[in-house]
Amino acid sequence: MTVKIIACEVMKEELLAINPNHQVEYEFIPMKLHLYPQKLHKELQDVLDLCLGYSKVILAFGLCGGAAKNLKASECAVIIPRVHDCLPILLGSKRRYENFVNEEKGTFYLSCGWMISEKNILSEHQRVFKMYGEKKAFRILDRMYDSYKKVLFIHTACTVEDVTIQQSKEIAELLNLSYHTTQGNDAYLQKIVNGPWDEDHFIHIAPFETIEEELFGICDMRN
Repeated sequence: MTVKIIACEVMKEELLAINPNHQVEYEFIPMKLHLYPQKLHKELQDVLDLCLGYSKVILAFGLCGGAAKNLKASECAVIIPRVHDCLPILLGSKRRYENFVNEEKGTFYLSCGWMISEKNILSEHQRVFKMYGEKKAFRILDRMYDSYKKVLFIHTACTVEDVTIQQSKEIAELLNLSYHTTQGNDAYLQKIVNGPWDEDHFIHIAPFETIEEELFGICDMRN
């Protein structure tokens, strides 16, 4: 039977690059819905309600600002990564992500998928600049991003990475942040597509049961 994978479009190219060892059907959810967790929750629930006849459903999201909280499985069991957002997935593990967090607070993470799918900071700054002038445009930037210290771009072998790397450098310069890169790791992505969906890395929800927030954990540091 077919495995259904519901994923954020920020990971679309990385997931499609993995060769599945079983029949897979993908559905990708727009990144822009992350700005509105309640709308994202409703979209995900609507998609889950239509998941019928699959061997299992993989919800390739984290808690994502609470959007996954109280989602209910349909007749198909649901498996969801035990993470708060997609950063541990792109980096390969929760432990690696926690290492970055502990190393330095105030990191603005970017990847190829983010650069392609989210509202681009560069174009948005230009829009505000034209409407309100230079001083107000930079005041808005300062207010929105004053807690950040650096930009960290995650390499994931995206086909248009050269373009998005250059844009990420421009974002760092615009925000007056230091610029760094790190190599992504597809270990978690491989598990999402092909398993094993072990309970250290994934939450398992039986048919018609609900995803509870505490299942994601806060202090769990296992890989």
